[in-house]
Amino acid sequence: MSHRIIRTAALGLMLGLGTQVAAESFDREQAVRHALAHNPELLAMREQVAAAGGRTRAAQGARLPSLGLSYSARSSNNPLDAFADKLNTRSVTTPDFDPARLNHPGTSDLHMTQLALRLPLYAGGRVSASLTSAEEMENHARLQYERARELTAFQTLRAWLNVQAAQEGLAIADDAVKAAQDHARTTAQLAREGRIVVSDKLTAEVNLAAVQSQREQAATRLESARNQLKLAMGLPLETGITLAPAVSGAAADTANAADIETRALANRRDLAAARAVHQAARARVQAARAVHKPSVDFIATSNWYDDNPGFDEHSSSIMGVVSLDLYAGGRHQGGITTALAEEREAQWRVQSLEQTVRHDVREARENLRESRARHATAADNTEHAKENVRLVKQRYGQGRTLLIDLLQAERSHTDARSEELVSRVNLEVGQAALQLAEGTLPLPPEEGQ
Repeated sequence: MSHRIIRTAALGLMLGLGTQVAAESFDREQAVRHALAHNPELLAMREQVAAAGGRTRAAQGARLPSLGLSYSARSSNNPLDAFADKLNTRSVTTPDFDPARLNHPGTSDLHMTQLALRLPLYAGGRVSASLTSAEEMENHARLQYERARELTAFQTLRAWLNVQAAQEGLAIADDAVKAAQDHARTTAQLAREGRIVVSDKLTAEVNLAAVQSQREQAATRLESARNQLKLAMGLPLETGITLAPAVSGAAADTANAADIETRALANRRDLAAARAVHQAARARVQAARAVHKPSVDFIATSNWYDDNPGFDEHSSSIMGVVSLDLYAGGRHQGGITTALAEEREAQWRVQSLEQTVRHDVREARENLRESRARHATAADNTEHAKENVRLVKQRYGQGRTLLIDLLQAERSHTDARSEELVSRVNLEVGQAALQLAEGTLPLPPEEGQ
């Protein structure tokens, strides 16, 4: 029995070690690279680019000739069909012109094989306009994918920083719990010795319960932050991850608002994508108007006729076809009206997005300014709060102040450390957010390039 317990414990230890080994470590660059290669939403958008490319190739194919092969078999006692079959198979004889045989030919069998070549020569500009529209929509899909890569990289970086912050926040909470436990033990001992009033002991216990609750909240925030990072990276939620030591990025100087807006209007991929949609809509207007113009096609066919399956009798023909719709019940005009409305819609959306880009840049710039100011204040305040704890603890040891004053000083120090942590993370996120708003967020090259 004891051997079984030992084996079970050893197996559990091995499994535990295996789980620890399986945990992957990521620094921020590695996390971003993994997300760009495995985020499912991003991969879905990459497939949209491939689909748009396929539609462009299909539109290009409309300018090329089409070659088709068909085979048909027919059995008919229709007089015209029967006589035509004899002509096509080159089997007409003098008796076939007998009125009785012409009117009552009996059943005629025909096997026909046809090879047909069709080349569009002119379509009123519809083919070219459709190709332009497809190319612009492919460009739109590619630009949206590039913007999605920027967003994924930013979300991953923010999630990575949030995990880092949550880890530090948990460490701050652990320090607060340790200090509260020390106070609870000390006041319990002093209360038993009758050296302090019981209310001080209860105050220390209430403080311990409060910081323990805050510590649990910090642990929950850490687990939630890890899950958010896994989602951004495209990792299964059960995957164990750790963060490699962080290296803070150098603070970038903030240019003036006008320069940032100019860069954003020139660099934002989503804005360029909206402009591509507008160009595609303009091309669709041209394609819709082309229905009022004639179309010209060249057709060449080779035909083989036989009363049995085969290729005995061959004939060929070439022709030119000019077609023009004279009346379609308003259908074509309705298509033009729709295309014009969609073109105006796309134009308005471009203008709206330009305003949104300007707003994004100004908001990101203001948030970064606030984060810098908050972090500078918080960094100084943390040092002051730490020194205040030392002084109050010294006075408390000398019996010159109350326990509640010491607890308040320690709570202020914890709050100051938390504020410094939050403002520091917000500063790094704010720098990346401004680059995202500008469309200049640096990205690693796509795999395979």
